[in-house]
Amino acid sequence: MPDPSSKRQGFKIRVGDREHEVEVTIDESGRRRVSVDGIGYEVADAGGHALRVAAVGEGAQQLEVTVASNSRPSEAWLAGTRARVEVLTEQEARLAAALGKSTGGSGSGSLAAPMPGRVVKVLVREGESIEHGAPAIIIEAMKMENELHAPTTGVVRSVAVGEGDTVEAGQILCEIAAADSD
Repeated sequence: MPDPSSKRQGFKIRVGDREHEVEVTIDESGRRRVSVDGIGYEVADAGGHALRVAAVGEGAQQLEVTVASNSRPSEAWLAGTRARVEVLTEQEARLAAALGKSTGGSGSGSLAAPMPGRVVKVLVREGESIEHGAPAIIIEAMKMENELHAPTTGVVRSVAVGEGDTVEAGQILCEIAAADSD
């Protein structure tokens, strides 16, 4: 049974093409525990933007994970390998599911706002070719700029926003016609 004095927050986190259920619990002493797909981990600061992560249990190997320096990291590094991450709260994930919209998963031709914000810069134009993972739009949310990347390789079919526009979580920002794979 969870400790009533602890704080709990649930997230859906996409790393590459895989989505994970994540639960973060902080007890009254400030100790953080993270459960990823039901497996428990202890997390401690390791200086800078690094975290020391270890599976719960005796003799568990510790890993150092570095995350992008904002409250909603979009990148993480493990042993020097970079991974794109997308973090949604449980509420944002439910909203995206209810709207039937992808928030940028691989293969999708829609690039949607992962959270409410303001468009800072549009880096693509209709008719232009784009590679999977290339920067497409920058939005500002919670005073942090978030670079959103093309969810697939193809041609930009439409751009639905302009610089300065306010967007809602799940709102389609641009559509990309996926390149045919032969």
